[in-house]
Amino acid sequence: MKQSVLALAVAFALTACEGDDSHAASGGNAHTLGQISGTAASGSPLDNGSITIKNAQGHSITVLTDAQGRYSADLSQFASPALLEATGLIGGVPVSLHSVATQTGTVNITPLTDAILSMSSDTEANECFLNAAVCAAKLDIANLNQSQASLKTALAPLMQAVGLDSRVDLLRTAFAADKTGHDKLLEMVEVSAGSQAGTMRLQNKRAQAATMVSRDQKPNPLPADDLPDLSRLDELAAQLNTAYLSANGLDKRLAALLSDDFQFDGDNAAQYLAREMEDAGYGETYVGGRFSPPKVETCYSAALCQISMTVRVPGMAPGSFRMKARLQKEGWKLAGNDSPVSLQMDAGARQIISAPDNGSAKVSLLNLVLSQYARHDNPIYSQPDRPAAQIVARSAQLLADGKAILTLKENAECAQLEPQELASANPDYHCPVNYLTPDGFAAVYNDALSRNVLKLRFYADDRFTQPVGKDVIPRAPLFTAAEIAQQAFPALTRDTLQALTKANGASDLKLAWQVPPQLWFNSLLLDMRQQGQPQRFEDSAGALANPLALNAHKSPTLTAPDFLRVTVWSLDRQGRGLYTRYQLR
Repeated sequence: MKQSVLALAVAFALTACEGDDSHAASGGNAHTLGQISGTAASGSPLDNGSITIKNAQGHSITVLTDAQGRYSADLSQFASPALLEATGLIGGVPVSLHSVATQTGTVNITPLTDAILSMSSDTEANECFLNAAVCAAKLDIANLNQSQASLKTALAPLMQAVGLDSRVDLLRTAFAADKTGHDKLLEMVEVSAGSQAGTMRLQNKRAQAATMVSRDQKPNPLPADDLPDLSRLDELAAQLNTAYLSANGLDKRLAALLSDDFQFDGDNAAQYLAREMEDAGYGETYVGGRFSPPKVETCYSAALCQISMTVRVPGMAPGSFRMKARLQKEGWKLAGNDSPVSLQMDAGARQIISAPDNGSAKVSLLNLVLSQYARHDNPIYSQPDRPAAQIVARSAQLLADGKAILTLKENAECAQLEPQELASANPDYHCPVNYLTPDGFAAVYNDALSRNVLKLRFYADDRFTQPVGKDVIPRAPLFTAAEIAQQAFPALTRDTLQALTKANGASDLKLAWQVPPQLWFNSLLLDMRQQGQPQRFEDSAGALANPLALNAHKSPTLTAPDFLRVTVWSLDRQGRGLYTRYQLR
């Protein structure tokens, strides 16, 4: 007879509490650690990431992971417990994962070990790591075991579905980032902080059901129905690496990776391949790049999931590649994004620092670039031998629980759809792309997103009566005023700012910046102008060094620029863009 979910949950909880308590994790019984190793992953591995390890006594070392997220470290000089922080990119998005080592051997670093650390210390894991001397005192074996027991109770149905039994230790049982077993569990669970310190929210990426977990309260188990077979999903990365080896024959190699129902920004498979070949001719492509194993963001069915990959192209900063993937007889195939038009929709925040008074202002942003045209019909890149571009969408609505919270209407002059209820964050721009998001709107948006009932719908008419294409689901929550007030932004160094006050078009510039923890540097942009003279404009999207020399477009005639602006871009752990703009002149 099959065990009931409740019986399994109890078994998981009891087994987790039977862990090795022969070593105290803190206090007077602390012992010396030794060699540790493990895997840093969130389904997809932390590909060539960095792991910093420290303890309450101030010892600290940094090691690197390999392409499979594996690492090892010698902690023979460390007293237990040691705290671990893994940083880098997974699915093209910065991550910061944490764990704790209380004994020699395997120590995994995953969203679930991050949750164990948060629940055991009653604080966010990154705060625990930053304040290791204080936080380590809270991490006794009883707390760690109790936190893991609660997690395993909530995860019992999913663990059974992926083939894990009650003996698995989420912290210390070795695993490989291969989309099976322990790794598949990580792929199918979204882990985020709860509203109260020491609580976590777990969501099944397939069923979209969620449950709250804390160390002291018994959680409701997550359902585990109709999980996808992810065993061959990593093949997509290897196939894309092969497809983009060169521009020659790219379309033929890429064609074999597209699903039968492929649609991306209004392009069918043939149109998408033609555009990729055009972009390759201009050098705007992934040719020569390396794709990481995919990370599952959500699954709409057992055969259709949203995935993301980190893409590293030589000479460029790492980027994110996002698409849906469909399981067919031959394996997983790219399915596009189902949007009927070209679109970009992202959350972010901006800080503007103005000279000479050095005043600053921070705001929450919604970045919206919604074309009225399909990707291949973009009028900006129109060609004489092509038919005239056809408008696909004349309006759109952002829906929460089926009700419109934002209406978008056409701006024919800009060939795009623009929101009617939000103010532009750049009122001087003729065709705005960034919009201010008041707290009331952000609250409704974020609530609907968390419940998976937020959708963007396009219409072929301007009265919202003729839907066209499929609904698009936004990705990341908007910043609230409270978040922005506490958020540190990227910043130029003092020496760099002093050099910029004296700079002109002929100056040799070496710019340095600082990025706060939990953020990832993305790019840096210099914009210098003088009325009636050439413009000096440089974008360091390929920056791989800090400080960075920006001297590729010097303009000797810009002797007294009256406009000078520098922008430093970064990303947070949810892929949201945060940037600081210095208005220096």
